[in-house]
Amino acid sequence: MKNYPLKSFIFILYIVLTLTVWGESIPFQSDKVFESYGAMKDPLGYDQLIRLYLISSSLTESELPGYEQKIKLILEESEDLVSTSMAEAEKTEALLSFMHRKLLKRYSLTQTRLDTLIDRGTYNCVSSAAFFIILTRYHGIRIEGIHVDDHAFCILPSRGDRIEIDIETTSEWGFDPGSRKEFHSSFTDKTGFVYVPPGNYRQRVHLGDKDMAGLILQNRIVELQKRNKHRDALTLSADRLVLTGSLQAQSDYFDTVQNAAALLNTQKDYLAAVSLINEASTGPYSVPAFLKNTRSQILYNACAEMVNNNKLQEAADFLAAQGDYMMPSEQSMMKFLIAQRTLELKVGEPFSRATINEIKQALDSTLITEARALSLAAYHYSLQAELFSAEGRHKEALNFLQGAPSWVQQDREYKRILNIIRDNTAIAYHNQMLVLINEGKKKEAEELLNEALDLIPGHSLLLQDKRNITR
Repeated sequence: MKNYPLKSFIFILYIVLTLTVWGESIPFQSDKVFESYGAMKDPLGYDQLIRLYLISSSLTESELPGYEQKIKLILEESEDLVSTSMAEAEKTEALLSFMHRKLLKRYSLTQTRLDTLIDRGTYNCVSSAAFFIILTRYHGIRIEGIHVDDHAFCILPSRGDRIEIDIETTSEWGFDPGSRKEFHSSFTDKTGFVYVPPGNYRQRVHLGDKDMAGLILQNRIVELQKRNKHRDALTLSADRLVLTGSLQAQSDYFDTVQNAAALLNTQKDYLAAVSLINEASTGPYSVPAFLKNTRSQILYNACAEMVNNNKLQEAADFLAAQGDYMMPSEQSMMKFLIAQRTLELKVGEPFSRATINEIKQALDSTLITEARALSLAAYHYSLQAELFSAEGRHKEALNFLQGAPSWVQQDREYKRILNIIRDNTAIAYHNQMLVLINEGKKKEAEELLNEALDLIPGHSLLLQDKRNITR
């Protein structure tokens, strides 16, 4: 029976392309407010950003006010650092330095949550970029998130004569890092990444405010998947899709559906796995072919499990009910397996010509292969022949086998068994003749030998007996 391994996923390139799913529910989404945020347009206000990024970090409604207050106090404290006379770039650099002095203490590759950043000062590229977007938005500066490969950072967009400036939020010296010597060693030591100037980046993806929240969710999804918590990951994946509406979020959502279904498949909870995919199929999108194929494979596994347990009628009923969801090739294979197993069980029962006819019908309708049909029929004949032989009825065994239909007699195993029965029958005749000869009944022995040669012409033992008896 087929096995389908779980796919493993890593932090994936995030492509921001808009879908027309705004205002529509996604199967498995949580009851949080991601759908309402999804309907909002960028840019969001700093207070909206705080709430969205905290919710994306997994905070509940009751936990939000406390963290919102903590963040607003930090924002108010930052007011002393900037003045109206400062250029926007100068303000941004000062705020980056403030964020590191005030909050950021230790880099942690997987620490994406904003609340943990506030409580412990641990951060990664995503959580530090998210907080910095809030901090600069509070001061009326609109920076943007950037995603490239396995890394996220920010930019101060070009404006007038000012060119676009990179901001590596994981480093205190990350403002315009290409111009800062002290940045390079600090950045690499903390993150393991090597800074690449803007001109060398491929596929720089600009992130909107909601996309950055989606990146927080995606990092949490990856961590859940590492712990095999695929059903929890599916909820976050649905939230991310309804929030961002991006094609990448949709692609990752379908992958997460497959992961959750695959886990149920390995647990042999096939109906739950199929139900999960069916529910996912009700969303406002086209279900990809690979997910339909996964459903087909799981249905195949469910049916095969029934066949392996000899629940053949249950398997046939299941196939009739669910067959429309299976790929034609797998549906045909399952019909073949059910027919084959049905006949496998029947050929072990007492001999019946009706069973031989069923095998022939299955062969003619291509439900089983010719090789399998020959093997099953030969086995059914052999059991009855061996039963006759065990009772000493060797002649009946031989006549029985030789009476098999011509198509059965083509089987190699049938021929092997026939030769054994021929030998056993010849030995039985030989032994009976010896008894008669020892009793002085030579004529009766000759008659018995002729009968044997008519039944088994050319057998070497009988021919040797003929030479001996005519001396």
